[in-house]
Amino acid sequence: MKKLLDALVKLETILAGAILVALILCTFLGVIARYCFSAPFTWEEEFQLACMVWITFLAASVAFHTRSHVAIEILVDAFPKTVKRVVEVIIFILMYAILIYFFFRSIDFIQVIASTGRKTPILKVPYAVVYGVAPVSIVLMLISYTYMTVKDTFLGGRTQMNDGEG
Repeated sequence: MKKLLDALVKLETILAGAILVALILCTFLGVIARYCFSAPFTWEEEFQLACMVWITFLAASVAFHTRSHVAIEILVDAFPKTVKRVVEVIIFILMYAILIYFFFRSIDFIQVIASTGRKTPILKVPYAVVYGVAPVSIVLMLISYTYMTVKDTFLGGRTQMNDGEG
């Protein structure tokens, strides 16, 4: 399971990195085209929006998988062990509830957009494709969180998923 998750994270990281390079390149060339040649790319803003959405969701999933997201643990760590365990269970339930809520809301959002058939004005890319990364990213977060929780519960102690342990 760990190897599969690590492979997914590598794929997400490579994809997010490639999209970031494309975004930077497009922006750089767009500035040159606009100011040096007075010929701006008409499609640039649509492309940039799609890139930012995809980068955000892919990077969020990678950060979740590698435990690189923001966490304030100083308060929880100060509690006695029994209270700490109760707080961790509450956090676990809240995390699942929030991720599942966002998953269903993102599915609803994409269904509404898909039912209208809306596409970007210039590139004609369906908005469902632009925002379709959201539920996929959330599912990957749920899988990572489940794996981390099972690993922490049965092996004890927090470890990063990509720390080279088997």
